[in-house]
Amino acid sequence: MSLKPDFSGASNAIIPGENMLSPQQIIGQLSKDELFNQWQKEHPQHFLSHFFAVLDSDFKFKSGWEIGFFAEDKITVFLPLKKGFEIKPADEIFKQKSAQLESLDLKSLVLSYEEALKKFQDSQLVYFPKVVLGDGFVILQTINGKILWNFTFITKQLKFVNLKINAVSGKEEDHQEIDLVQRN
Repeated sequence: MSLKPDFSGASNAIIPGENMLSPQQIIGQLSKDELFNQWQKEHPQHFLSHFFAVLDSDFKFKSGWEIGFFAEDKITVFLPLKKGFEIKPADEIFKQKSAQLESLDLKSLVLSYEEALKKFQDSQLVYFPKVVLGDGFVILQTINGKILWNFTFITKQLKFVNLKINAVSGKEEDHQEIDLVQRN
């Protein structure tokens, strides 16, 4: 079995926003996939690190979930298709030398994406009341032992706004607004 990605089946790609499964459902499907099981046998040291998806300014998915597995400063991403999964070649990750990527334990996940999105939308009005959101992304990941829904959007004012929501307790863990343009 070849581990090369198959880009020929564009008609097999999942259409964002249609039938978006939960991370638990996607992992269930992935664990039954022949390509993934073969890859996992050859890469037993890799662990689930994140789920990633691009969102538009109306919070609709622009991409399907990307599922990341990490080991030895390399990340391998699996993309769900209508039938099976596509694997992206392993790539080096961008992180600070002191940063440690942590395993994502979906068994501990309590807050669904939909619930986290609702919390983000409510909190956005409190923390970022004057910003107009552009496109962004959401990452489900573990940071400092906490499973987080990590929402980041670029604003029309050329800032990044970020809100991290605890995926177990539903508590807001952190929020930031970062200027992309340095003003003198």
